[in-house]
Amino acid sequence: MNIYKLSPRDPNSTVWGGSSFKGSLIVRAKETDNALRMARLKYRTTQSHQIESQETAYGPWTGANTDFDYVTDDKYSTDGDEEILEEIA
Repeated sequence: MNIYKLSPRDPNSTVWGGSSFKGSLIVRAKETDNALRMARLKYRTTQSHQIESQETAYGPWTGANTDFDYVTDDKYSTDGDEEILEEIA
């Protein structure tokens, strides 16, 4: 597994109204798509928001709206199931 830090690319963008959390996340996942999917499922809101004039139910945790970095800090184990390990406000 890999450890990723997911961060909103532009947290002031209106698309982030579609997420109940707008900080950074530390996620253990096999690949970035899995990490983003976990964030979308956990933090999506029921409110409608727009991305480039198109309504979407996916929420803003997508590759277009989220930056990610690989984390190598020994604080986070690469062993275990895919999960969100930490929220950083």
